[in-house]
Amino acid sequence: MLSPLIEEHQQVLLKKEKNFKVVQIRKKRPVWMEKVKFTLDGTIGHPYGSSFEVQDGELVRVVSKSEPEVLGTEGTISKGEDNRNLQDTDENQKLSRDDITAMKKEGVSGESIVEHLIENSATFKTKTEFAQQKYIKKKKKKHLAVFIILRPTTRLLCEMYFNKGPSKICNLRIDSLAQLLTQANVRANSKVMIVETCVGLIVGAVMERLGGTGTIVQFYPGTAPVRQAVEAYNFPKTYFTNMHSFPLNMVNTLGRNSETNPNTQASNGASEDLNTDCVPTSEDATEEKNLNDAPVLEKKNTKCSEMESGSAPFDNPEKSEEHAAKRKFIEENNERRQSKLKQLEEVRQIIKQGNMDGLIVASKFQPTPIVMALIDFVAPSRPIVIYSQYHEPLADCYLRLRERGGVLQLKMTETWLREYQVVFSC
Repeated sequence: MLSPLIEEHQQVLLKKEKNFKVVQIRKKRPVWMEKVKFTLDGTIGHPYGSSFEVQDGELVRVVSKSEPEVLGTEGTISKGEDNRNLQDTDENQKLSRDDITAMKKEGVSGESIVEHLIENSATFKTKTEFAQQKYIKKKKKKHLAVFIILRPTTRLLCEMYFNKGPSKICNLRIDSLAQLLTQANVRANSKVMIVETCVGLIVGAVMERLGGTGTIVQFYPGTAPVRQAVEAYNFPKTYFTNMHSFPLNMVNTLGRNSETNPNTQASNGASEDLNTDCVPTSEDATEEKNLNDAPVLEKKNTKCSEMESGSAPFDNPEKSEEHAAKRKFIEENNERRQSKLKQLEEVRQIIKQGNMDGLIVASKFQPTPIVMALIDFVAPSRPIVIYSQYHEPLADCYLRLRERGGVLQLKMTETWLREYQVVFSC
């Protein structure tokens, strides 16, 4: 069970206004956010959701206060009827910039600075109530460095990535992600195949729902899976026992040398659709062959070097140590390759069972060849959910699935989100 308190070496979300940042709690490690430098030593041991203020380069827990309480004179400040006679000039504020800088160097808190600015403002009392609140909010944002530490969740991480760089997660909004997980029927003990290029956000969301149960097979482009968002969840090690990965450019090898699946008779050539125009397929079968052949070749080279060097004994100890280091490196390299081949074979056998409970595709690649290559490994009456930020790839995949047949309740939907502004009556 996750601890309700902030602990060292955990990933946390720093929040200020609408800005988020994922950081790791480490002692004496400086962090920059919103042009403010501080350390996180003072946050350890406090519950999540606590507010902290920067004092002398450190975060100190504070009790959040409302705007009238910050003033300390709730109900005693006079208000103006309108702002028609106000003139925005530098003479309205008696405190200079040097005075404010000196107060910060003396260690005066941000709330005290805001109070001094209000007291020395010549026009604050003549402003309307709305203008006063706007003035306080503006000064608090500038001088009051208050941060809130939150536990990373799917909603918060999705909002952070969507606000900072939506292209990293294929412009996936939180409402679209929620519908994607719901339509895929992700639940405990599910076996889910995932193809995504969203920095691991969907993988982390599925792992959060599974709660350490079930099986996840992540298909990744390139040399290694990207799980940047997964690391922010602080999942225990037990969550990764059923987490598997498989190269996307080796999907074509899944149907080779295997018996015909009774549930998948309709697409014998589906793997051929996974071409280089849509998915970065480079040396898919050749790569696997090279992995099998490389250890043997290196062993032969090692034997040859031993035979060549066997004619003359190693009189120089430096050459002997160098030779031993090379042999050790080759043996470790062979062990790593054999371990990788073994893991790939285990994942291949899991996929070829054809009893996966769902397929989720949300990537920047053309989804049609990916879906046609993996649909045979999904169990009957299981959902297949495809997300794309563009309409055309989904329309193409929709037509291909209709032509293929064997798919029920095939539909294409569009998610939309409307924001409402709620004005509270005074």
